[in-house]
Amino acid sequence: MGKVARRQNRVFNTILYKNRTNTTLGWFLFFVYNYSIMFSWAQRRQFIYGSIVLLFLLLVIGLPVYLIFFNKPPTCFDGKKNGVEQGVDCGGNCAIACRDEVLPEPIVLWARPFSVAKGLHNLVAYAQNPNVEYIAEPIEYVFLVYDKDNVLIGTREGVALVPPTKTFPIFEPAFNAGERQHVKAVFEFTSRATWKRLQSKKPELSIADERLRNATTTPILDAALVNETINKYKNIEVVAIIYDDSGNARAASKTMVDVLPAEDQVPIIFTWPEAFDFDVSRIEIIPKLPIRI
Repeated sequence: MGKVARRQNRVFNTILYKNRTNTTLGWFLFFVYNYSIMFSWAQRRQFIYGSIVLLFLLLVIGLPVYLIFFNKPPTCFDGKKNGVEQGVDCGGNCAIACRDEVLPEPIVLWARPFSVAKGLHNLVAYAQNPNVEYIAEPIEYVFLVYDKDNVLIGTREGVALVPPTKTFPIFEPAFNAGERQHVKAVFEFTSRATWKRLQSKKPELSIADERLRNATTTPILDAALVNETINKYKNIEVVAIIYDDSGNARAASKTMVDVLPAEDQVPIIFTWPEAFDFDVSRIEIIPKLPIRI
């Protein structure tokens, strides 16, 4: 081996040893060293200037491109389990709950048809939210209505938002059963619930001045919907359920409140076209809380 080759080999080994933790840098420095030996000063100067320009372009253009397209911070919508997430895009600081954090579905406590006129029935399901610190995106549901011989009369489908309250009603008005007698209703959720952590304070609405009139003729239920918060709410569904002495739900009605001003109250009224044929023991008025998800 010639003197030049031996000298280059020693230099190469020295460069690699000093940069043994980064062999890529070592090879680059070795290339620069050999380039400086093999070429004239003018060529080396061009190489140095070109390297400076290339380095500048890498810093000015390459680094931002890398940070934007290849070094994205973790989000709750990137399809990966990263950051402080407990699962893929769920748990941690994500609004969506992981499956092991919540019970999977709302619990249906009962479902019944309530006769309001000949052949017409209000359908009501009374459900429970098992995860009161969470709300569920609108879930699809179906009422199946049968006659006394368990023959299906018809169905009523819809979607329901599950509010952050322990119990809540789902109301479908004026189902026409025709001439069928002694109808019964079955209620089912038909889509999976996606639970999200409640991001805002629960709107606390209450009922005041409740009064039932004309129960034996054409019943009328008067009350006031009270808003003690500083927020204004719109399009609030309010359901009234009437119970008999045995604690069974025997009648139901719904009304809508278009606007509920902040720190104010509005009158609400529920009516039935036919008399109650039972003694009223309890009245439950439930506002469906207007929650944004």
